[in-house]
Amino acid sequence: MNTILEDFLELKEILNSFNGLEKEYNWLLTDLDWSYPDNYLDYFMDYRIYDDSSHCRNNYLITGENLNKLANMKEVYFIWGVFSAIEKNEIVDLDTIQDEPYADGNPNFWVENPVIQHPLAVAELVLWDSSLVLLLSKGNDLSSNFRNTFKGWKGLKSYNQS
Repeated sequence: MNTILEDFLELKEILNSFNGLEKEYNWLLTDLDWSYPDNYLDYFMDYRIYDDSSHCRNNYLITGENLNKLANMKEVYFIWGVFSAIEKNEIVDLDTIQDEPYADGNPNFWVENPVIQHPLAVAELVLWDSSLVLLLSKGNDLSSNFRNTFKGWKGLKSYNQS
């Protein structure tokens, strides 16, 4: 169930709408533009921060529990980002990611049937330039909770057809 909300929410509001389901996953965070506290790396299971031109994006892996803690910090604010929900039993090797999920400039959200970018992900939350929230999901639980919490959402397929 793919959803778009033409409003921008703080990550903590979105995670609250999931009613704890976010804790059932590990989350791959990519293409981030965000403000964060100095000790932000303490929250992540693994991360890659690249300081060279061979990689244009940084990658972070975090438990759902720690994502919730991070999102509830006053110093944290996300402008752009892709949050890929991955089952906790799946192994994610940040060194072998071929195509990093991204939001900024990605035309693949605006097609008839957008798909989740990471092959192991069961859902993808996209924060789009402090103006839109997209939620792509293979299951209904996260999407149903999101849709039941926020008014004004639209199905992404019908949004893209109009």
